[in-house]
Amino acid sequence: MKVRIKGPQALHGKVKAPRSKAYTHRALIASLLSEGESVIDGALHCDDTQRTIEGIQRLGAKVAVKKTRTISYGIRRPTTTNRPIDCGESGATLRFLTAISSTSLKTVRLTCSPRLANRPLDPLVKAINTLGADARAISDKHGFEVLVRGPLRGGEVTIRGDISSQFISGLLFAAPLAIRDVTINVEGELESRPYLNMSIDVLRRHGISIDESDDAFRVPAPQKFVPAFHQVPGDFSSAAFLIATTGIAGEEITISGLGSYELEPDSAILKIAPDIGLEIQQNGDSLTIGKRELDGFDFDASNNPDLVPPLEILGCFADGSTEIRGVKRLVYKESNRLQTLPTELVKMGAKIHVEDDMIKIEGNRELVASTFDSHSDHRVAMACAAASLGAKGESTIQNSDAVSKSYPEFFQDLSKLGAELSVE
Repeated sequence: MKVRIKGPQALHGKVKAPRSKAYTHRALIASLLSEGESVIDGALHCDDTQRTIEGIQRLGAKVAVKKTRTISYGIRRPTTTNRPIDCGESGATLRFLTAISSTSLKTVRLTCSPRLANRPLDPLVKAINTLGADARAISDKHGFEVLVRGPLRGGEVTIRGDISSQFISGLLFAAPLAIRDVTINVEGELESRPYLNMSIDVLRRHGISIDESDDAFRVPAPQKFVPAFHQVPGDFSSAAFLIATTGIAGEEITISGLGSYELEPDSAILKIAPDIGLEIQQNGDSLTIGKRELDGFDFDASNNPDLVPPLEILGCFADGSTEIRGVKRLVYKESNRLQTLPTELVKMGAKIHVEDDMIKIEGNRELVASTFDSHSDHRVAMACAAASLGAKGESTIQNSDAVSKSYPEFFQDLSKLGAELSVE
């Protein structure tokens, strides 16, 4: 699929933010491990979360979708059949299911796309083996497969904190079903801590006790998950692209469905918005975004890697220089975002380059349309669309259907805000 967008355009109107993908994954995983009925109100339905739903069903959950509610009937311990679970492109699905499968008494087989197979998993596999279960990742001419079998005996493990917080989150979901207590030590700097806080919040809603410090997590085991009710918050990671689009090409837009859930990590964009030149007013669960003149800014993205693409776009259209630090983990995303998005933006005349762990941008308001490749990365596709709305001329975004990974209604929502675009 490709999308054509003419710019510059001015957006206005009101849309509802998508629900949180990160929270939906975690609520679904916890519901599988809770014997009884858990209710997830407002679960996000996209490619990635569908993979998690299919995965927990294969591991024993019964899932029903009734209007806005996803009802999951969990079991006490994952089970499986001989057929592999296909995690597709979803890194969260693969990592979380790999971890919790270490508590199954039968071998669980997981597969994924070739692109996802190239993303890191080995630290999680090694951690599972250290904790007494059996995990193997096999890559050959036939494809990629992970084989996992419990029981998870427990004990102490050390894992790096600067590759993916999903490794630690996955272990936290599995640890309560271990035979004895589990201690997870974090080596080096722990990045994306807000996502771990979200995982811990979900676990505590399901009755799980966790002792935490800056660089370690201790989970008493065994513990029993209990069913819970979840109200899924709005997804600031996706809404950030609408906010950025307003700064580039908007007059004033209102985004509803973004409550004050303090553990939604990428709500951090609200704190830096005034420095950039965005005016944001909050009224209940709605945000109204207007803009002044955009200014260059500094931002540490160590805890918010998914905010980097929309912030890069804002930096390209701002006056002055922008520095976004803490970006080295972007190489592990759906594409190597340290290369892919800057490569696309340079096509427009953007002055952007990467130095070690930093992205530097010299603002340039006179950007021109181009033909973009999303690199099959949902956030690159959304970033290119936002940039196209502020550029002069007609841009084309190839492989734009990548947005279905996290925000299937993205282009429809742009249309609701008055954007003239065509989908081919």
